[in-house]
Amino acid sequence: MKRILLVLLAMLVVAGPAAPVMAKPALPSWRDHHPWSTEVATVTIGDVTIQAEIADTSPLQTRGLGYRDGLDPGTGMLFDFGSAAPRTFWMKGMRFCLDIIWIEGGEITGAAESVCPMPNATDAELPRYASREAVSFVLEVPAGMMATHGWGAGTTVRIDLPRSAGRTQ
Repeated sequence: MKRILLVLLAMLVVAGPAAPVMAKPALPSWRDHHPWSTEVATVTIGDVTIQAEIADTSPLQTRGLGYRDGLDPGTGMLFDFGSAAPRTFWMKGMRFCLDIIWIEGGEITGAAESVCPMPNATDAELPRYASREAVSFVLEVPAGMMATHGWGAGTTVRIDLPRSAGRTQ
């Protein structure tokens, strides 16, 4: 028996300790780097062009940019509601600051500028940002773009939607 234990101990010393096998955690769908939508609109504000993922369904609009770590330069998210109505947004699940831009009739009608997440706030504590007028589109871009480019109410906006959407503003 003693000899068997010595042989086993010798095998452990020669082979070394077994490395623990760690399973790679699955990447939740909301953390992958693929856009939520395969549809992209080209949004031109003044002389700046942005490639914006289109959120035109309730699930896409509800998720928005939540649970992402940021946006690539020159990108954003365009919420296409199809008709004008007052719109209200909040920063649920957000990890970075945004400019939320209200768009109607081919121009900016207003914005909630440089709004930032509140990580420890409950849903009830999160501020709501509402358009002052009815709008059909809302564009989210990284915070500071409004100020950097001098955009404001009345700035011209051209939205080129993919042919599948069938409209342009």
